[in-house]
Amino acid sequence: MVLSRCSLADGGGEQYMSRSLTGCALVFVLLGSMAVAAGPTIAVIDLEDLVRLHPNTASDKKLLEQTLKEFTAQKEQLQEQLQNTRKAYEAAAKEADNPALGEKARQKLSEEASRKRGEAVAAEREYSETVRSLQRQLTDQEVRMLKRTTGEIEDVVAAYAKTNGLQLVLQLPGRKMGTVSGVLYADDALDITPAIMRQMGIKPQPEEPAQEDDEAGSPTGTRPAAQKSDKPAAPAGK
Repeated sequence: MVLSRCSLADGGGEQYMSRSLTGCALVFVLLGSMAVAAGPTIAVIDLEDLVRLHPNTASDKKLLEQTLKEFTAQKEQLQEQLQNTRKAYEAAAKEADNPALGEKARQKLSEEASRKRGEAVAAEREYSETVRSLQRQLTDQEVRMLKRTTGEIEDVVAAYAKTNGLQLVLQLPGRKMGTVSGVLYADDALDITPAIMRQMGIKPQPEEPAQEDDEAGSPTGTRPAAQKSDKPAAPAGK
């Protein structure tokens, strides 16, 4: 041991001990530096900002709005057809209830009312299934668009990380997109979002104030908020 050798040295124990402790301290400093150097190089990005300012987002928003407009027109047309079939059934049922009718005429009108009721039920089923299908299509379209944009961003981030020797790039928690990450705090010096924007030719822009309308809560700001159901009630049985 160092201490044992120092105690046995002739006339130089204290100097020997001092030199040994100094040498040990230098070794620890070097080992500490090596441990820091060997640690992962980490950066963070604001994916929400990158998606918001990506060129795809503006064009995707216009396309989704056009799709929504077409779907809304189709839904309104089906709704009108449903209302017409219900009115036809109600009129036939009312006519069949006329007390002045004879038995044969009443039976005939009752059969007609029953047929129209079947048409109204079928129209309601078609309306409900079509609306659900349109909603799924709109959601799938938005998801595909978002995946395409985030995929392009990920490719640029991966290339930047390899070029700059980054071993790990983490996503900052999102405020609008509802994204979750394991990052509770990150120094601004770790944020490479501006560098990624430069790589993609994106101009940083101030964030627009949050809107409390139908576009709130959507990753691309195009999806309408949930609306109250306008599904007509099922026709009452005669």
